[in-house]
Amino acid sequence: MPKLYIDEFVGITNRLESLPFAFAISRAYGHEIILDWHELDSLSVEGTRRGRVGVFAKFGAVRIRNGDGNKFKTLANKKIILRAPEPEGLCELLDPIYLDVARKVRLNPSLATQIRSFFGRTSGRPVVGVHIRHGDFQVVDPDRYENTATEWPAVPLWWYERAMAAIQARQKDTVFFLAGTGDPDTYTELHRNFDVATLDVVSHYDYKGPDHDSRVNPVADLFALACCPLMLATPISGYSHWAANALGGPTDCIVPLPGATRDEPFMGVLRIYGSRLPRWRAAGRTGSDVVPIDQRLEGVDLGRGADAGWL
Repeated sequence: MPKLYIDEFVGITNRLESLPFAFAISRAYGHEIILDWHELDSLSVEGTRRGRVGVFAKFGAVRIRNGDGNKFKTLANKKIILRAPEPEGLCELLDPIYLDVARKVRLNPSLATQIRSFFGRTSGRPVVGVHIRHGDFQVVDPDRYENTATEWPAVPLWWYERAMAAIQARQKDTVFFLAGTGDPDTYTELHRNFDVATLDVVSHYDYKGPDHDSRVNPVADLFALACCPLMLATPISGYSHWAANALGGPTDCIVPLPGATRDEPFMGVLRIYGSRLPRWRAAGRTGSDVVPIDQRLEGVDLGRGADAGWL
């Protein structure tokens, strides 16, 4: 049986995004999928096994960093190291299996129990996820959100404050579930002005360096974020995408629009559940699929609680 390896070439959600390509190859040519990931103590992927991409695995392997229809046809009986989270030209092959593959990704049962208990304490109140991606995502202009000034633009903290205030004005009992890079306790303005909750599941993953570090276990945070029916998301981020559009049920995402400022925190809503990462990133970079909304958030259901039943 030929082998297909996925190592830690990028962060966890980009590796998850490479799984549909891996399963498409496996279904066509019978490859065994082997994952060399630290996070496999927090999650599992049905139809794969854990292994190591050592010297012998690398020897003679075909390395795939992108993919297209012509390359796909050449992979029979090849040993493969897959590093392609966004293969091109394979929509007809990958789109139909995307959610089926996402359902193969399962959280460690003990972490699932902790998340169900965590959201059980919200007592039926509305829950909104807040994903703040800083670290390797950078704020270029602290007073204005722009999506083209850098490849990985972060959302300024004040935009989340304005969006949370708009939600709270309509739903005063909202609980905001905060997930993201760094230490969530450092976002003091959010904790001071809103009912903010964070997971108490400490991360033991530090291999990716300070730009990706988080105090909270990023796998548990991701699955908990996927329990939220509404999210204040980070455009372009694969982490926001997997929580909103691949894991759990559909999530409405409120995102900043280019040119947003403190006085005019322009917002839009994005609903593309079941779509792959390239569509999400196109929305963040070009505005495709994003529907502008006013600060009253008309047309957005703010009254829904968290759903952890799928875990």
